[in-house]
Amino acid sequence: MERYHRGSCAHSHGFTLIELMIVILIIGILAAVGIPNYINYQKNAKVARTAQELRSLSQAFVAYLAENGDYPPDSHATLPAGMELYINPAIWADGTPIGGSYNWEGPDTYPYAGLAILDPTIEARYVVALDAMLDNGDLATGRFRNGTSGRPTLIIEE
Repeated sequence: MERYHRGSCAHSHGFTLIELMIVILIIGILAAVGIPNYINYQKNAKVARTAQELRSLSQAFVAYLAENGDYPPDSHATLPAGMELYINPAIWADGTPIGGSYNWEGPDTYPYAGLAILDPTIEARYVVALDAMLDNGDLATGRFRNGTSGRPTLIIEE
């Protein structure tokens, strides 16, 4: 009578080289599809966060206007004096989620009061997506557009 012992077969039942190559190929295909989608998702999240921050920052400048009778003077990339009562300076100093920094373009220097993004590092198509979230998706017109400085700017008042 032959006895069969589990685990003591004469032949090994491991994976063949072809099976391993197929598994690696499948993982590679999934990574090739998944990684770009994940990166795009991250960039879209940064665009949405920038839109939210621009809305909040613009409300802070409107609150300043309501309490002081005028907007603060143009200050470029530094937070205008007195705005620390309305805006957390760390948010301003951290820059935008899409790269670059916030830039106050005051009506004493520009024909509008607006929040610009100085040197965004994200691709231009995401800046257009930001425009679509805030306005009309056209950087040449509307409330969010390339200002006279050539920077994407959320116009608060003209």
